[in-house]
Amino acid sequence: MPIIMLIMHRKAIVQGLMDRLRNSPEIRLIYEPDYHNAHVVIRSYDAKAALIEATESGHYDMAYCLALCERLRKQTPQCELLLMCSEQDEHSVKLVVNAKWEKQIDDFVFYDVTIDYLASKLISI
Repeated sequence: MPIIMLIMHRKAIVQGLMDRLRNSPEIRLIYEPDYHNAHVVIRSYDAKAALIEATESGHYDMAYCLALCERLRKQTPQCELLLMCSEQDEHSVKLVVNAKWEKQIDDFVFYDVTIDYLASKLISI
């Protein structure tokens, strides 16, 4: 069963995903709130993918998360990277689209997606 890491601060999304996919035979979710620990947990669980939230403010903004994804690409190349970001911040949208174009990340989603959509997205990875 593939493992997907949730590296994020939005606990409502984490809880919603965990509840929605609790009994799923397709994937197992592991929550990691410490972004600095991302590469260690991805490696220790041999995660297939990581959903990383780029926060709208604070330390874990888009610039930080893109730098994190760059490190993760080198340290854990087998792990697919999916960024979650605001659809309201045009600068972040441009950065995330460019990151996907340049293959720094595998895909992205916006904060306003439904839990069902996000669960389907994770299952399809």
